[in-house]
Amino acid sequence: MKREKPLLFEIYPNLKDKVPWIPLLSSIPTPVDRLENLESSYPNNSTRIYIKRDDKNHHLYGGNKLRKFEFIFAHAKKKKRTGIVTIGGTGTNHGLACAIIAQELSMRCDLFLFPQPLTWHVQRSLLLYNHFGAKLHFNKGFFGLALKVLGHQISHPKHYIMLPGGSLLVGIGSPVGTLGFINAAFELKTQIDNGILPEPDVIFVAGGSGGTAAGLIVGCKLAGLKTRIKIIAVSMNWVINPSTVTKNANSAIKYLRKRDKTIPDLEIKEDNFEVINDYLGSDYGIKTIRGQQAIDKVMETEGRERNFKLETTYTGKAMAAMLDYISSNNDKVVLFWNTYNSNDLDHILKKAGFNYKVLPKKFHQFYKEKKFQCWQIVDCPEEVRNNCEAYLNHEYRYWLVTDCKLDKDKRKKTYSELSKIITLEDS
Repeated sequence: MKREKPLLFEIYPNLKDKVPWIPLLSSIPTPVDRLENLESSYPNNSTRIYIKRDDKNHHLYGGNKLRKFEFIFAHAKKKKRTGIVTIGGTGTNHGLACAIIAQELSMRCDLFLFPQPLTWHVQRSLLLYNHFGAKLHFNKGFFGLALKVLGHQISHPKHYIMLPGGSLLVGIGSPVGTLGFINAAFELKTQIDNGILPEPDVIFVAGGSGGTAAGLIVGCKLAGLKTRIKIIAVSMNWVINPSTVTKNANSAIKYLRKRDKTIPDLEIKEDNFEVINDYLGSDYGIKTIRGQQAIDKVMETEGRERNFKLETTYTGKAMAAMLDYISSNNDKVVLFWNTYNSNDLDHILKKAGFNYKVLPKKFHQFYKEKKFQCWQIVDCPEEVRNNCEAYLNHEYRYWLVTDCKLDKDKRKKTYSELSKIITLEDS
């Protein structure tokens, strides 16, 4: 059920007519689950482990972006913009969320995409962008892409530019997206007050652009929580670092105080939080052994039972950092903020089929270069493929999804081919 107004407006009523907001989240507040099975895998450790279920905050596509979009899209609507323009890698979850919400609000969406390591997730995502009506643009370099965006803006002045992740980029841009997670921190405080969980000692969250973390840092301060935010850097150091997070957080405070002087005049400093840089791998989007191992451990103990997912670019790396922390710390309360979507989109892909030729020609190369799925390598009969859970599934390792119905020789060939393609970096 959608909320009539955000908690931020209940706590600071003066903001109501001064900060644009529209309700987008269809399941709020998001639940907090205790991961007792995961706790049991640390028998000599009394740490309590919780997960904040933002993966289910929208009926179609969950994740952290929707909280930001309640303020960003409202800002765009207030400016009478008819389209949204944003930038991301070819597999950007931010871009997919943007396409879905733009369609929901009858706005045009233009995604300007740069390369990231080619995976099954990238191939899936490109098809989903198209399904939800996004116009796709491509350039090999980020800065060349930025020039294309500027050119687009000149010819489409009624379109609203949203920076990657919906956050400030190296201190440049609007902080309105950050407000979504200031609001989320008040939601968490309410759940703590209601006894759903004790106040966490630490929150682990993936940091791409840093806006989610910056909002949580400010929100926890305003809510009187002593919780320390640990940000797992999953993009380049020039994008996510203590300086950029601090600028993002303080920009949001300044934005709010300009509209309501009753808001405390906080100053966020770099020692108020921690950015952890050891889990990225050699580049954005690289699959790492530690990230995949963390995903597998949590999915085996909790994920299937509780119906949530993690992935290798963001949440898997953040989970790896959290598990390492638990291994060396005892008697803590730890909260993992799940920023990924857990809603099933497989049925959408199955309905559309695997027809990449509907995409602009520049994107066809991403389907000709590599095949990541069993059914791409072995031409399954249609009656087998259409009734197989592995077909177009989120999981790129088919043997974890279903028992293959093909004969032994074909199964052996498929496994051999995929074993060569699936590479994990030892970082």
